[in-house]
Amino acid sequence: MPKLTAERLLAYARSIFEAAGAPAGAAQRVAESLVLSNLVGHDSHGVIRIPQYIKAIRAGALDPAVAPSLVRETATTALIDGHWGWGQVAAWRAVEVAVAKATDAHLAAVSLVNSYHVGRCGEYVEEVARRGMIGLLTLNNSGGAAQVAPFGGRERRLASNPIAFAAPTSGAPLLVDMTSSVVAEGKVRVLRNQGKLAPEGWLIDAAGRPTRDPNALYSSPPGALLPLGGSLGHKGYGLSVLVEVLSGALSGAGCTNLAAKHVGNAVFLEAIRVDAFTTTEQYYAEVDGLVASLKSCPPAEGFEEVLLPGEPEHRTEKRRRAEGIEIDAETWRQIGDVATSLSLAIPEA
Repeated sequence: MPKLTAERLLAYARSIFEAAGAPAGAAQRVAESLVLSNLVGHDSHGVIRIPQYIKAIRAGALDPAVAPSLVRETATTALIDGHWGWGQVAAWRAVEVAVAKATDAHLAAVSLVNSYHVGRCGEYVEEVARRGMIGLLTLNNSGGAAQVAPFGGRERRLASNPIAFAAPTSGAPLLVDMTSSVVAEGKVRVLRNQGKLAPEGWLIDAAGRPTRDPNALYSSPPGALLPLGGSLGHKGYGLSVLVEVLSGALSGAGCTNLAAKHVGNAVFLEAIRVDAFTTTEQYYAEVDGLVASLKSCPPAEGFEEVLLPGEPEHRTEKRRRAEGIEIDAETWRQIGDVATSLSLAIPEA
């Protein structure tokens, strides 16, 4: 498999987006987001998305040159319209607005609508945490891209509907970034590109039968992902409905429905100053104490240690920055085809 440094992969991705019509700043932002996802081990939200994005531009589903705008606001809330431009650019605008408002008013909530794919949700709440605040984010697909069967159902009715949460500590932020489906769709896409089978309990085919074939999710008629939890999938199902309300209904973007044609992301983002309810000193004493307690727990059989939420990503990023990022051959071929179509040279891996 090709292996590149983060810097080379970033430059390659940025050149593709600029050639496709993105302003330099937007191209840099999107490329940074994708490469960071690869760095932290979430290849499903990394450069594998480049062909998808360029296809969306050519189909008119993504405007590479448009900028997000503020539609309305109060002291503690805002609605941002992405105008079907780059999701990463619009989501970072939401972060800046939420943090600025929470700085003044102690907490703030921002909805983002009409946005293309924003990428890895953890990126945004982790930035909120680095600013000394607690971040909470939910996201649906603007009413489109039903991929998940409800608990007890055999057909698609929901999106993968992720939830992300980050909290500052005296060290690295605590980070929870998860889908309410058993896995993100992009991870099935990675397995398909790698020619591998999915684990048991991820997928059902179009007839509602369990399958391990990643292609079942993309067939016609398509199969579906299952909700998080396996036999306890009603819990993931409940979380998914929560996401639909916060990201779809509350924003006006719409809840997932089979008739929706425009697929994007609708985001609910909340930022909370840690001194809104207690002193900063007390907050850090408690959260750092929690970290110490969790890390001191003796590991169960088969485990070497207890890891904090976000710790695997931090370790993977450190390793991949030093060793490089591996890209599977099929993904590399697809990106190369895109680059060639834009008259760009493919870098040597």
